[in-house]
Amino acid sequence: MSLTKYRHLFPITKEYAYLNHAATAPYSVPVARAMDDFITNRHRRGGLDIQKWEDRLEKVRELVAQLIAAAPEEIAFTSNTSHSLNVVASGIDWRQGDNLIGAETEFPANVYPWSNLQRLGVEVRFAPAHDNRILVEDIAALMDEHTRLVALSFVEFATGFRNDLRAIGQLCWERGIYFCVDGIQGLGALDLKVTQSPIDFLAAGGPKWLMGPIGAGFLYCRRALIEKLIPIRVGWWGVVDRDDYFRYDSPLRDDARRFEEGSLNLLGIHGLGASLELLLEVGIPRIEERVLGLTDHLIAGLQERGYHITTPLASPQERSGIVCFNHPHHALDDLEQQLSKARVIISKRGQVIRVSPHFYNDETDIDQLLSALP
Repeated sequence: MSLTKYRHLFPITKEYAYLNHAATAPYSVPVARAMDDFITNRHRRGGLDIQKWEDRLEKVRELVAQLIAAAPEEIAFTSNTSHSLNVVASGIDWRQGDNLIGAETEFPANVYPWSNLQRLGVEVRFAPAHDNRILVEDIAALMDEHTRLVALSFVEFATGFRNDLRAIGQLCWERGIYFCVDGIQGLGALDLKVTQSPIDFLAAGGPKWLMGPIGAGFLYCRRALIEKLIPIRVGWWGVVDRDDYFRYDSPLRDDARRFEEGSLNLLGIHGLGASLELLLEVGIPRIEERVLGLTDHLIAGLQERGYHITTPLASPQERSGIVCFNHPHHALDDLEQQLSKARVIISKRGQVIRVSPHFYNDETDIDQLLSALP
């Protein structure tokens, strides 16, 4: 199914084969226009239209909820994924001797909020990776009666492995364990519905596959847990009577907005909203199909050229928009240089080259990469 009609919305395609959405995505025309409109309005009218922008904020909250099949009341805006994860980490009533489970292939944003809990006597356990795969049975083997939470990524950033959220979530549900997901490496490219996977908390930021601004993120908190999660950081924005400035005993909101302690990044959220509208217009299932088709094309080309693919390929359900590879006879720095000269934008992560196309890319971008490889 061709999505090339959207390619013109990404002017970067005129200069580069941009295949680096797992790092930072370029803005689309709608995102740049939305942010320009906001800046122009504030420049010319100051705070006269603040109600307009706050109304738009609530519309964007609805778009986030639509993306993951949540209720708007379960969405709190944050500054980034780390912020969201810290709301969860600091909000659980940890006890000495508790433990939580992560994985050894996680991005640091999904490690430090949890390792910081060791000062409270909480043990952090890491499931091992087998050929870059995180196995459900290894997570189960680490669980015991003191396990309070499992924290995993939707997609592992340096391998492209897609975790089985449904199986892990069900395992946590059956044992009364919280399940927290770092969704930043999948949301926007892969379909994820919190109604289909037993997820308690979901954190994400805008600048990768959601193709929004840096500094705009969100936290999903399952409705039943909102008032159980202790808000360590509170402020005037998260209370019921926000605009009654001289009332100092206003209760916290009873929805996820209680975690929004102060004025939000309206510029960033406005840009994120424009990107979400585009993604939802295209349709996440169509985007996933396109992204996986492009990575199929890439994988076949790499294999023909003798490159070693480190991304797990055994099952389609484990695939994502990330493909990682190296070569036994070519140094990574040399490969990166060659690709840069050919105006192909990728990332080097550890001992691999990481490629991450999005829906507006096409086979010519992949072929440009393949042609540049020795």
